[in-house]
Amino acid sequence: MPQYVSVTTACVVGALGVAQLSAEAFVSAPSAGRWQAEPRVGRFGDVESQPLPQAAAPPSSTGLVAYGVGFGAVAAMLHSAGSRRGAGRSAMKAAESEIAVKEKEKGELSKVAYLKNIPRTIMEAKLLDKILAMTPKEKWEDPDEDSYLYTLKMYAETYGPGKATKMGWWDYYSMKLDMPGDEDIPDLEDIAEVQQEFDWLMDGKMRFGIPGPAGIWYNGALIQYKGKEPFAGDQIVSILTDGSFGRQYVENMAFYREGLRPWQRGIEIGMAHGYFLIGPFVSLGPLRNTPEAATVGLLCGCAIVGIVSIGGLIFGATIKPTLFDKAGDRPASGFNEMINWHAVGGLGGAGFAHALLTVFGSAA
Repeated sequence: MPQYVSVTTACVVGALGVAQLSAEAFVSAPSAGRWQAEPRVGRFGDVESQPLPQAAAPPSSTGLVAYGVGFGAVAAMLHSAGSRRGAGRSAMKAAESEIAVKEKEKGELSKVAYLKNIPRTIMEAKLLDKILAMTPKEKWEDPDEDSYLYTLKMYAETYGPGKATKMGWWDYYSMKLDMPGDEDIPDLEDIAEVQQEFDWLMDGKMRFGIPGPAGIWYNGALIQYKGKEPFAGDQIVSILTDGSFGRQYVENMAFYREGLRPWQRGIEIGMAHGYFLIGPFVSLGPLRNTPEAATVGLLCGCAIVGIVSIGGLIFGATIKPTLFDKAGDRPASGFNEMINWHAVGGLGGAGFAHALLTVFGSAA
């Protein structure tokens, strides 16, 4: 159908274009010599002239469309017939190659004694083909003892034509319980995918997945999560800590920014936290619809700032971090200074937010 539409459209458009640009191509104009009518004398002496032959009328748009449609139909039929013949030849070649492969596999199976006649009660042919595809051909005769093929060999050499023909119910139950199913034997594609995942993990890479309601969606991208020197502590690389934007954002925070004193870090961190801490209590607290909502939010924010400051002082007294200490200072002196000024900045930020709510009436 696409070939028919394209050929028809091309023929119609081409014919209409030629008809519009050169109308004379379809109209034969009379010439001066050959088509000139000769005068004729009538019975009464008057001169009569023969009528000029009529010129061929230009083809109409309907005729051009019909011409294009007919030509496109014929071209599409010829193309479809050729495609069908080509597809038939390709299918025949594929079938012949598949038959040749199966005949070759049958010849290889006939060389292994225990694979010649395996009863269906022991294993289905489809499952057997899957197990053989997973096992190298050089190990068909003597498979590994921990493989499914070795278990099959033991059963095939014990039961079958010319061997034991009866099996106890417990042996049959154990055989069916130990034999794998179709879902237990992975395909070659599954093994290749697992091997690819293992190679990526060894190189420090993993697939980038987007969590969703029905699982994780992998978009084909890879993340280099392991650094260049994993044995020197460079083990985990993340977008936040090693990306250019994430690194700049973290390095510009007051806690990590270079050139600040401990009290400057503490007051900046405290003001930022104290400013937004009172918001949830004002907007979502039990007294949010009362005139005292802003005051209650201020008290709750100050309480949280005090709790965090006490926790920070306890941390400094026990762990004694020396991140902000100067040479010759006591351990954790710089950290304790930052925590003290954090309390001051938190109370100031909460008070400033309370003042804005009270003055501009946002709490109402």
